[in-house]
Parts: sequence; C-alpha cells; structure tokens
Amino acid sequence: MTRRFDPAPLPTELVDELLDLARRAPSAGYSQGVHLLALQGEALADFWRITGAAEWFADVQPGVLDAPVVVLPLADPVAYTSRYAEGDKSGHGLEHAANWEVPFWLTDTAMAVQNLLLLAEDRGLGALYFGIFRNARAALDHLGVPAHVLQVGAVALGRRADDDVPTGSAVTRPRRSVLDVVHHDRW
Repeated sequence: MTRRFDPAPLPTELVDELLDLARRAPSAGYSQGVHLLALQGEALADFWRITGAAEWFADVQPGVLDAPVVVLPLADPVAYTSRYAEGDKSGHGLEHAANWEVPFWLTDTAMAVQNLLLLAEDRGLGALYFGIFRNARAALDHLGVPAHVLQVGAVALGRRADDDVPTGSAVTRPRRSVLDVVHHDRW
C-alpha cells in the first residue's frame, strides 16, 4: 500500500480504463450492483473535509493527501435483492436483504476493489485502500449517492512518490505461515 503519492494528475483515460476493468469482478446473479465513484479536484477536497480524513492523514500519513484520485467503491443492495426476486433466481428468500447470510453486494464490491489494487500495481501506480470512519453518509449525500447505496471504504490512487517506503503493519508484523491458514479436508 502506498502512503506517499506524487500529486501529478492521472490521465482521465487511464482512470476510466482501470475502473472499467475493476468493475468486471464477479457479480452474484450478474446483479451488477457495484459502483465506482472517482473523486478529483473539488469533489476530492470536499470528501477529505467532510469525512475528517484530511485532518487524520495530515497527522499520520500526510503523503496520502497528495493522491490525485480517490475512488469510492459503492455497493447497491437493491440491485441484488431485485435481481434475486426475478423468476430465475427467486425461491430462496433473497429478495430481502436480511436473508442474505453473506451480503454479496459487499463481497462483489470488495472483489472490484481487489481488481483495482492489482491493476494499479500492474500499471506501476500506487494505491491505498482505507476505511472511512467519520461522516461517510454525509460525504455520500454531498456527492449525490442514493441513500440506499453503501460505501465500502476508499482507494487513494496515483503515482507513488519517489520517497514512498513501506510502512505500517505489513512491515511490523510477519505474514502468517501457509500452514496456519491453508487447510485441506478439515481444519
């Protein structure tokens, strides 16, 4: 994850290409309820301000604020419940969000985020997935996102600054052994 970005803008065509490819993640029932909202310029400044993330990052990781783009991955539960009310998917009770043991609108959106992170790496760009912990709904409302659509964090996107170095938990905690996390036939 990138913590220091070069503030130079990314070409719009590149951002659009990355988002188009990212959205091609799996979609339960081909519900296609994943949305990707790219913020730049004034919209990005509003996001930083409304969520309080500018204040937090300024104290902890100020280089993140130089990212020229922040992408908000958004999940639309209604797209899924509507799709699973259709004849070829009905009969499981999944036309009601409460009946989804695993809310695939979140899962599918997370897969689109993973695609975006991998694409950024593949293109030699930097990216940082982070949570929105304050005023997320207020920011979404300000940006015109329908009230039923949920945020699933944010992705800062841009070129890595020349002095970006790995920091955080990935350098202070060892990766768990494959023997600790991969199981065959039984736990």
